[in-house]
Amino acid sequence: MNRTRLIIILWIFCLLLAAVVAIFFSSYSGAVVSLPEILIFISLFFVSSFCEYIDSSLGMGYGTTLTPLLLTIGIARVEIVPAILLSEFLTGLFAGIAHHREGNVDLKNDNRIRRAIILLAVPSVIGVLAAAIIGSKLKSFGQQYANLYIGIMIVSIGIYLIYNTYILNRRELKSVESGGSVSKSRLMILGTIAAFNKSVSGGGYGPLMTGGQLTAGIKEKEAVAVTSLCECFTCLMGLVLFFSLGGSLSLFYAVPLCMGSVISVVPAAKTIKILPKGVLKKSIGWATLCLGILTLWKFLH
Repeated sequence: MNRTRLIIILWIFCLLLAAVVAIFFSSYSGAVVSLPEILIFISLFFVSSFCEYIDSSLGMGYGTTLTPLLLTIGIARVEIVPAILLSEFLTGLFAGIAHHREGNVDLKNDNRIRRAIILLAVPSVIGVLAAAIIGSKLKSFGQQYANLYIGIMIVSIGIYLIYNTYILNRRELKSVESGGSVSKSRLMILGTIAAFNKSVSGGGYGPLMTGGQLTAGIKEKEAVAVTSLCECFTCLMGLVLFFSLGGSLSLFYAVPLCMGSVISVVPAAKTIKILPKGVLKKSIGWATLCLGILTLWKFLH
């Protein structure tokens, strides 16, 4: 029990530290890109590692926080998005395996989870294609309003999850925890919209996917693992489309982001295994709301 409390304290500390890091970087707009390359490389490694730990233990936060963070410090969007897609493709695959090995999800024997993955991943092709068509026509003005749309959507889901957790008390939540039915139509719509968000902005996938799964009948630990696996598939589709349209990958940004994110996968899966259900469920709701507010704040500034 003492060990569990220690893990919870450290985990909450990491969440708070993530907010401090985001605020710190936001206050130095455009300054980091003027640093020596080795310092940029090391900084990207540690920031990526930290953000991915939060992402793999909450099911959200990597692209939603890292993309605006790197844009704020002066790195071009065309260099950020493919690097983040590649790093999340790798971490999504490894995170799914790690969560299965830790017992957070049963990918081998649970037909309900395998069906949910298919219902979420397959429609993501539509979302990626739609985002590519619309994104090619969006300039900086359009991207701003894409962030506004994503921010409002994430805030709405966060409020709904918090409302469910603290106020409804708990008919729907009991049904979810007992392994009740999963809404197939909700999952298909969810996968399409989440993939669209990811391809347009590089973020907004995890909060929508993880929070949306909770409302569709997936348990919280399973939702985190399923989000990682589906994000792997979505990022792969985004990369294929990106390169087919003549895009290129900057290894200077991709290598530290991939290295930093991959090393965080196993510690995050072990953290999820230890966290009590109530703590994780409440944290997902509040984290979703905070990430939505952060996205809206970036739009306003």
